[in-house]
Amino acid sequence: MKTYLKKNYMNLLDLWRCYGAKEQNGLWFSTSWPHRVWHDSLDTEQTLLSLQQNELNSTQQLVLISAPERGPEGLQADVSLTFMHLLTPQEHQILAVGTDLELLDSHDEAGIGAFKQMCSEGFGYSMEVAPLQRAAREEGVKLGFLRVHGERVATALLYQQGTTIGVFQVAVTSAFRGKGYATEVMLHCIKWAQQRGAEVMTLQASEMGLNLYRRLGFQETGSITFWRK
Repeated sequence: MKTYLKKNYMNLLDLWRCYGAKEQNGLWFSTSWPHRVWHDSLDTEQTLLSLQQNELNSTQQLVLISAPERGPEGLQADVSLTFMHLLTPQEHQILAVGTDLELLDSHDEAGIGAFKQMCSEGFGYSMEVAPLQRAAREEGVKLGFLRVHGERVATALLYQQGTTIGVFQVAVTSAFRGKGYATEVMLHCIKWAQQRGAEVMTLQASEMGLNLYRRLGFQETGSITFWRK
């Protein structure tokens, strides 16, 4: 389990670097959305020690993989996510008729803009397009839509590092919810991982998404908490 946990958070942290981040006094700082601040080890002691040489603003979130009994002074827990992984299955994925996974070209500015808009609506917070554009140009990063009879209904971002594929930004807007599209986009992601020869798929689930991922066979390996002023 510890091996898959490490694969999970290493994939996550590297994606944040793809979005745009700079190192300062032992910590990494997102230069814009998603506003994360972290130590590469995610260790609480190392992170808080490095934090003494840095300062957070009100938009930034400090990332800890193991929450202390009392939070960092002056900060409060904002949200927690569950680390999950799935050993890529060998069996054929049964996909709904008329569905496909549209993966964007790295220079498709209109497509990336539409991805940003659908994700923002689906998650209920404002994203920025520039970090997505930067990430799309990095090796292994793919932004995509689930299409149903040609209409874009859900999003997913895939990031492959060796035999690990991280799944991010799975979003369905309110107009398309209740139709099984979150499950369908994940089935397409699993098929893509099979085609790419992936050993394991990783993600970080919100409370809302836990049951979906459990039904698909993902296992829980830990949690991650974001702290802010």
